[in-house]
Parts: sequence; C-alpha cells; structure tokens
Amino acid sequence: MSAALSPAECWELFRVAVSARTEWLVLRVGGADGSYGYGECSDAGSLDAVLKELDVLKEFGALKELDGCPGDEGFVAITVRGGLEQARLDREARRTGVPLRRLLTGEQPPQRVELYANINRAPGGRTPREVARVAEAAVRDGFRAVKLAPFDTPDTEGRRTLAEIGLDRVRAVRDAVGDRVDVMVDAHERLTLAELTSLLRPFEELDLHWLEDGVGIGRPAELAELRSRTELPLAGGEFASRAAEVHPVRGLLDVFLPDVKHAGGPRAALELAAHSGTARISHHNPSGPVATLHAAQLTPARLAERLEYAYGEVDWRPDLVHGAERVHDGRLTLTDAPGIGLELDTEHPAVTRVWSGRLEPRPSCRA
Repeated sequence: MSAALSPAECWELFRVAVSARTEWLVLRVGGADGSYGYGECSDAGSLDAVLKELDVLKEFGALKELDGCPGDEGFVAITVRGGLEQARLDREARRTGVPLRRLLTGEQPPQRVELYANINRAPGGRTPREVARVAEAAVRDGFRAVKLAPFDTPDTEGRRTLAEIGLDRVRAVRDAVGDRVDVMVDAHERLTLAELTSLLRPFEELDLHWLEDGVGIGRPAELAELRSRTELPLAGGEFASRAAEVHPVRGLLDVFLPDVKHAGGPRAALELAAHSGTARISHHNPSGPVATLHAAQLTPARLAERLEYAYGEVDWRPDLVHGAERVHDGRLTLTDAPGIGLELDTEHPAVTRVWSGRLEPRPSCRA
C-alpha cells in the first residue's frame, strides 16, 4: 500500500511579548486554497526549544496524525503539536463554516462561558495585601471566583516559611473578596505533603473551592494520602497527555484540568476528559486569547466548572484579536462564527513573526 500524500501547508509562529514572565506563542497554519487557522503553544518551553521542534516536524512533514512521526514525545513536542492541531482544526472548521465545537462534537458552543480569574500573572508585588488588591479588582470586574498560587514566591524578608507566607496570602484574599466569591489555591507542588498537611485545616476553614496540585497526578500514592487527609475538593492534571496518566488517579480528583495545549490538542483534551471518571472538568488555561477560545469551545454547556482566565496581565489583550475575546462581568461571550472566531493582529507592536516554514506534499509518517 502506498503512503498517503500530505497537503501543502504554510506554518507561521508569532511571539507575543506580554510581560517579563509571559509570552504567548501563536501558530497560524494556512493552505494553498487561502484558508488558515490559529493555535497556541505557549508555555511549551523556551522559544529555542519550540523552534527546534517546529524544524523537526517540518523536516519530517508532519501530517494530521502528528504522533506517528519521528521525533521527541516529551513536553515541548506534545505542546507544539497541540498548537498545530488547534490551528488545523480551526482551519477545518472555518472551511466547513461551523464553530469548532460543532466540528468536534456536533454540538453548538455555549453562548457564554463562566470564567474564574487566575491572578497569579498580574503585575505587582506579592505581599498578602498586594495579592488581595488584585483579587478585589477581579471581583469588581465581575469575576465570581479567583485563583492564586500563594507558594510561588518566598517571603522577601525571609522571616516566614513558604507555607506561612502562602497561608497569609490566602487569608488576605478571602478577607478581601468575602464569602460569596469562590477562592481556589494552586500549590504548584511547592510544598511537601507534611507541610501541606499543616495547612489543610486552615484551608478548610477558609472554605476553598479547590486545592490544585498539592500533589501532582504523577505521584498517585501521595495523592491518595492527601485525599485521605482532607475533604477539600482536589484538582489537577494540567500536564496530562495520555489516558495512562489519568487512570491511576480516577476517584482521587474532584476536578480534572486538561489543557488544550499540553494535552496535544482539542481532540486529545476531550479524550482525556472522557477518561477522568466522575471528576468535574475545568480546562487549564493560563494562556492567551487563542488557547482561551479553543478551550471555551470545548467547555460543555452543562456540568462543567468555570474556565480559567489569566486576569490582569495587559489591558491590550482584546486588541490583539480585534475584540474577538469578549470578556464582561466574568463571562466570555462566544459567537457562531466559524472555527474559534478570531483574527490575530499581526501588526500589533507586541507581535513578532519568529518562524515560518512550508510543508510540500510528501508521504505521511504513517504508511
């Protein structure tokens, strides 16, 4: 049997300079017929690593079945391929004239998607008072839930442990937003299980909506031990890319967090969610507008948690996509536009095209 030939494609990678901490990497995939689509592979690793992976994929002429091609199957590769699949599916949905969710599931996307504000990437200091001010601003902007990563930054004066300063930050946020706003904590696996255990009772008293990555899904025995020590809802799974990583923690997580980038694309994220058992689904998404709209298209109208939204990084975020990301009162409004319904402003001063490549028709990696 002869190998199938791939269609010619043009790939472009755009870097969006956001802050000292954040850059968004946006892929545009176009075809000879003039159609194109957008995907995002932010947080895949260094820009050099992303460019190297794109060169590898271009050399081997990666097709729709990207995982059949030679090359690294590590985190960078999976995330870059996730961005490529996003762009290809967006392009296909645009060509078909339907929203991405309709293409993937046969369903129309919800009109509005409830968001929660991830305040961890907002500029400013990290004292409890400064973190609380950002949380207050998010609530004033209509968000009904906020998430902080209180253990990412040590006490600048060196007087308190990471656990102590983190707890002070969480308490300050709860005091600032009141009892009617949900508060989530992302521990980023910064503490040992013993350190975390000392915080469980205070966290329960603060009525956390969930505790994320106190223990990662790569350590199922420790996660089971954490599960036995608290009634707090537990969340995790943002870097999962295979069902085999999810099965050992089924029943241990209350909220599963697939990421449209790190899972390897929209279809992979949906498949992982299907393997998560009874866990509620909230797509991990500390990302730019492109990944946000992809993740929003995956969010079902019912039985889902809020979608993550990187709050407060830059005020020009909507301008980057000509206003297509419509966030108001803590909700993202979707339209019935084809694909994910956005255009990247490649002339925006924060945007630089950093790589391009053309794939000519050639045999696929799968015979």
